[in-house]
Amino acid sequence: MNNKGFTLIELLGVIVLLGVITAIAVPSISGISHLIQKNMLEKKIELMEEAAILFGEDIKGSIINSDKHYKEYACKSFLVSDLVPEYLSKDNENNCLSEENNEGGCIVDPTDKEKFLDLEEVIIYYKNKRIYAKIDTSNEITCE
Repeated sequence: MNNKGFTLIELLGVIVLLGVITAIAVPSISGISHLIQKNMLEKKIELMEEAAILFGEDIKGSIINSDKHYKEYACKSFLVSDLVPEYLSKDNENNCLSEENNEGGCIVDPTDKEKFLDLEEVIIYYKNKRIYAKIDTSNEITCE
């Protein structure tokens, strides 16, 4: 008698093996996803700082003559949304609205879909004959 099927033991062995592989792979994949989101946030912040530097070059005189200071350097502060659309583009043209930002589109924090980076404060300051920009999403830097 020639049976051409699998036994119950063989099927259970394959199912258990697939379960073990899945248990190992899923946490690794979710860790990679979180790392990618964090890297995206860092790149977006770098892009916003570069746009703020360009904006700062355009208003250089008012920064140099500002009565406000960041550490010992003359500075100005404003919202990232002030860089849109001339220096920075939005993420989603018509899908992303907040109460503070009632125009279509915004700049989304990839690590927290409810947080809008265009509501963050930017500080631009003049140091060593150059314009610098800082964005701190934890609100620890100030232009006083």
